[in-house]
Amino acid sequence: MDFGNVPKVAAAAGMPVVARADVTAQPGSVAVDLPPEKTVQSASAGDAVHVDVRAQERDARSRAAGERRSFEREQNGRAADKTLDEGVERKLVIDPRTRALVLQKKDRQTGETVLQLPDEATLKLRAYSRELTERAREADDAPPRVERTA
Repeated sequence: MDFGNVPKVAAAAGMPVVARADVTAQPGSVAVDLPPEKTVQSASAGDAVHVDVRAQERDARSRAAGERRSFEREQNGRAADKTLDEGVERKLVIDPRTRALVLQKKDRQTGETVLQLPDEATLKLRAYSRELTERAREADDAPPRVERTA
């Protein structure tokens, strides 16, 4: 049987495939029609991992020495702080407006506040927030007001 003219399939025009010398076909690889700059080559697995136990011991000793130095530095710093803090009075106070616990450090000679945690601005913000919350709660609890005009 004759079906007439059979259509001829023409290859799509595109970039010609360039053979790359640096790419070798790996077992199980698939051929693709990509330009060389867009091809991907899987990395080789590399060498086995070598574990040097002596290096780990050396690192542990170095880490321990560093921790010992930082501990000594911290102890020396605390000793220096104690001498500086001898003239400072520490006091915990509950702020009446915010009901927050406040740490105050005051100079014993002058009575001046050296440090306060939380600071005054934070306490003012907390007081303002508490006031707004209480006003909103009171507005929600109050019965609706109806005004009549004659």
